[in-house]
Amino acid sequence: MGISVLVVDDDDDIAMLLVSSLERAGIATARAGNGREGIERVRADRPRVVLMDWMMPVTDGIQAAQEIREDAEIPQPHIIMLTARVHITDQEQALRAGVDEVLAKPFRPREIVGHVKELLELAS
Repeated sequence: MGISVLVVDDDDDIAMLLVSSLERAGIATARAGNGREGIERVRADRPRVVLMDWMMPVTDGIQAAQEIREDAEIPQPHIIMLTARVHITDQEQALRAGVDEVLAKPFRPREIVGHVKELLELAS
């Protein structure tokens, strides 16, 4: 069975916190270190949920979300943007790019895990 959640973040500490929290909850998880790698992993692994940072090198989270949404060849994941950019205009930009939800950093890993579990149960 493939992964259920892809964590896309260039910050190793944040990414590993999310990955380890999700895996402890029994959720198959993988990680990508930038938006370009994230797009490639979505195409290859077809996760049901993507936790994506906004500000990353190579390709940012907004561009990555747009490219994922434009790819009709893949089943579309639920994209959650985890970002410190919480101004309403930033949230609107993320939603226009195809992001399903915007959650503010800092976040509580337990809340993210609970939310992801709900999304995966709904998708089953």
